[in-house]
Amino acid sequence: MIGIITFAYGAPTSLDDIEAYYTHINHGKKQSPEKIERMKDQFRQIAVGDTLGSITKRQIKALATTLESHVNEQVKGYAAYKHTKPFVEDVVKQMVDDGVTKIITFPIKALYSKSGYVYYQILVRNALKKMDIDIPILHIEHWHDHPALVRVLSNRVKTAWNFLPQEVREDALVIFTSHSLPGRQATHKAFEEQFTELAQLIANKGDIPQWRIAYRSAGTHTDVWLGPDIKEVVKNEAQLGCQGIVVCELLSLTSNVEAAYDIGYDLRPICQAHEIEFFQTAMVDDSFDFIMALTKIIQDKIGETNFIES
Repeated sequence: MIGIITFAYGAPTSLDDIEAYYTHINHGKKQSPEKIERMKDQFRQIAVGDTLGSITKRQIKALATTLESHVNEQVKGYAAYKHTKPFVEDVVKQMVDDGVTKIITFPIKALYSKSGYVYYQILVRNALKKMDIDIPILHIEHWHDHPALVRVLSNRVKTAWNFLPQEVREDALVIFTSHSLPGRQATHKAFEEQFTELAQLIANKGDIPQWRIAYRSAGTHTDVWLGPDIKEVVKNEAQLGCQGIVVCELLSLTSNVEAAYDIGYDLRPICQAHEIEFFQTAMVDDSFDFIMALTKIIQDKIGETNFIES
């Protein structure tokens, strides 16, 4: 049996879990009641319960189902998290107990990074090593430029772009965004190259005449984060006469409170203040076309190896 495992940052299932969630993120350091309340307010603003966790579970279940129809083995899907249960080590143990004989790791993030990919790959390998079990592993990575993904995302961007009033499109643009990463640009050269390449492919496929990349969610624990910051980009474009903006998130392909808040609740008031028409692309989540695209990506990666026969 093949076990396919995906990963997410965390999946609190109740407002009651928020304090423990952020305590874990901060390495056991308790956060102030005021900060915890601010975090809870973000979830209240979104008003959708357990967005990231529930969608992640649906994604991996759907992927296992569609993939099974293309291989001659049973496929079972698993979701593991960094800051909430079930943690990676526990899920890998469950996979072994379930009789999994091959493992596919597949973080559902189009842009490759150490924190988004390598970190989880190491956790899976270490969990198996701790149990003294040797199971073949296929890591699905470097798929940002796959045509199936580009088709899905360009469709979402074109839909949002067409929703702008015709009279503003000449002075409008798409801003492709991603969570910022700490460190100087030279440190993240490969990440930025993938980010820019994916944005270019989507813009070309969707006939988008004007676009830029920008970053959101820069942290405060270090002086240097990748930029430019998307809020500053929007303000600068307003000064240049921009009349319409479409924002497309390219790192987080699954709805989550942070991306929703950064884009919908931070940027919308800025655009409104400058009388700029503002729309954001729909998240792909567990939509049929996205799941089929991911299935094709996995099929192609399997085809490049002897994983099924191993």
